[in-house]
Amino acid sequence: MRKLLWGLWWLCLVFTVAVGGWFVRGMFTSGSSDDPSDTVNEVGCAEAMRFAGASMPEGTSEEDCTSYSWQDQAYDGTFRMPRSAVRGWLATSFPDAERPATCDGDLCVIVSNDPNDEDTTGAYDVSVSVRYEGESPGNTALVTFEASTY
Repeated sequence: MRKLLWGLWWLCLVFTVAVGGWFVRGMFTSGSSDDPSDTVNEVGCAEAMRFAGASMPEGTSEEDCTSYSWQDQAYDGTFRMPRSAVRGWLATSFPDAERPATCDGDLCVIVSNDPNDEDTTGAYDVSVSVRYEGESPGNTALVTFEASTY
């Protein structure tokens, strides 16, 4: 009987140490990683634009979008679109957008949605910057955006 109790005691000790080590390792990994628990992922820009409250413009190319889902949700990305369609797409997609006083591109808009409003779905803050590439209207525009619930 005494051997059985010592065996159970050692088994419990090994189990406790293993679970404790697993827990400590998990806490260290999530606290020291830029991507805890695989929360940064490449996604389609259409998904990111839906979250921002818009649709992808037609004729896009070179799409590169990322999702960040650690604690809150955020997306960012870039894509190219026909330069001649930029103003119409922005006016249709973000009708309540404001133009910031400073802009790193040729055209910028920001949208702020009230997180406490029950009609708010998706992003609370959206920022879009457009940089024209080339001089003629037939050229492209590089669109950079961020959308988040921070």
